[in-house]
Amino acid sequence: MPKLKKILCLLLLCLSAAAIAQDIHHQDAKSVEELLYKKDPTQARSLFTKDKYLVLEKVRSGKRKKFYKGDVFRFTTKDNISYEDDLFSISDSSFVITTFNEVMNRYEYVEIKLSEVKSIYKYPKKRINFGIANFSPFAYLLIEWAAWGVDPITNPKLPLAAGLTAVSPLFTILQNSLRSKKLTENYRLRVFQSF
Repeated sequence: MPKLKKILCLLLLCLSAAAIAQDIHHQDAKSVEELLYKKDPTQARSLFTKDKYLVLEKVRSGKRKKFYKGDVFRFTTKDNISYEDDLFSISDSSFVITTFNEVMNRYEYVEIKLSEVKSIYKYPKKRINFGIANFSPFAYLLIEWAAWGVDPITNPKLPLAAGLTAVSPLFTILQNSLRSKKLTENYRLRVFQSF
């Protein structure tokens, strides 16, 4: 009797799965446009409307980072003015960003020539946080204490854990200093057209 219950439950499960499941041949395949819009909407919009886009190119290795209309573009001009705003439009020799004017309390359009850009930032500046994650090296000492009975105070790895905890904000400072790419003969900013 228990075997019959198991068979009935298995049969009921298979029937419900068959009723819910859809045959793979009857599924609608997504178009290339839908897939591109899902992956990166700004890139897809630029491709299908044939807009221009900015490219930060590393000449020696050929690596490229693309910036499309609507992307946040972080850069510094040769006048040492830093911007972190949306790209509004791109022409052959300049681009326009939308920036917030705090004096007038409104958004304004600023046109900047490609030759005025001094450096470009890959990602926003990270804040220096000192929280519970900084004390993670001490967690290993606690694991050793719980697993093998090694006293955390007399553990020879205590100075290493204390040093890593004290130095962890320096990693954020190092990341912030390495986030910019200065436009030199190795890095250049160019405009490309989508076809």
